[in-house]
Amino acid sequence: MKLRLGNNLIPYPIFTIKGRLRLCGLSDSDVSEVVNDAVISDANTEEDLLNRIRDVLNLKQPSILRKFEILTKYEKFRGDSSKLPAIVVVIEGASASGKSLIALELMHDLIATRFISTDSIRQVLRGILKEDEYPELFCHTYQAHTFRQSGPQGLKPIVRGFLAQCEIIKPHIVTMTKRVITEGAIAVVEGVHIQPGTIQNFSSGIIEILVDPDYETHKAMFASKHEIGKLQSVSDDIIVRDKEFEATRLIQEYLRSEARKEGVAIIPLTSYEDIRLKISEIIMARVTRLLESYEEGVS
Repeated sequence: MKLRLGNNLIPYPIFTIKGRLRLCGLSDSDVSEVVNDAVISDANTEEDLLNRIRDVLNLKQPSILRKFEILTKYEKFRGDSSKLPAIVVVIEGASASGKSLIALELMHDLIATRFISTDSIRQVLRGILKEDEYPELFCHTYQAHTFRQSGPQGLKPIVRGFLAQCEIIKPHIVTMTKRVITEGAIAVVEGVHIQPGTIQNFSSGIIEILVDPDYETHKAMFASKHEIGKLQSVSDDIIVRDKEFEATRLIQEYLRSEARKEGVAIIPLTSYEDIRLKISEIIMARVTRLLESYEEGVS
C-alpha cells in the first residue's frame, strides 16, 4: 500500500504495524484479521491508518488497544527525542537452547534493523586471526578447554575453556552493540558468547534474556541440530554427541547461575510461542516504564 507523505505517495511498510501488533501479544491470524479489516478503507496518511487500526482493535481486541497505543506513542516520541532509547533485546543461552530461532522471531516483532550474532563474529575472527595463535577460537565452545582456559580456578575446565573463547569475542560484541546504541537502531543480539549481565548497563533500552530449556528438552534440541538442522559440525555418532551435549549443558548451567547473580531474566523454553509471548511481556513492561519516565521528565 501507499500513503501520503507531504505531497508524495510512498510505499508504506505495513509489516511495521504487524510487528507492533505481534508484540502486543496477538497471534499471526489475529494480526492478519486486524490489518485486513483496517486497510479495507482507504487511508491517506499514516495517522489515518493508525486510526483505522485503533477502531478495529477497539471493536475486536479491546484488551490489546492500550498496548498498541503505548508502542505507537513510544515510537513517535523516540523519533522526537534522543532521551528515549531504542530497544535492544539480547538473547543468551548455550548451543541448541533455541536462542537463534527466538531471535529471528524477535526481529519480526520488533522490526529490528540491526542483528548481531556472536557466531558470525566468531566466523569473521577465524578469517582474521591465526589458528596456531588462537586455537581455542577454531572449535566449539565446549571443546575450547583443550586449548586454553580462563576465569576462576574453581570453575570446571569446560566452562573455563568457554570463557577463554568468550574473551576473544566479547570486545567485538561490546563494540558492535555500543555502535547500535549510538545509532539509535532497534536491534536483536544473540549468541552463546554473551555472559549474562555484560551488556544490560550500556543503555536503559537493553533487555538481556537467558533462554533456558530443561535438561531433556535441551538434549533433544541438541540432537536435532544434526538430525533436523543437518549441521555438519555436529557429530552423527550418538556416543560422541551425548558427550558433547553434557559439555554444552555445563555451559548452560553456568550461564543460568550468572543470570541469577546479575538479575537477567531467565525464561524456560516450553514452546516457541510461549517464550515469544513472555519476551513480549518483558519488552512491553520496559517500554511502558521508559515512556512513563520520559513523560514525567517533560511534564
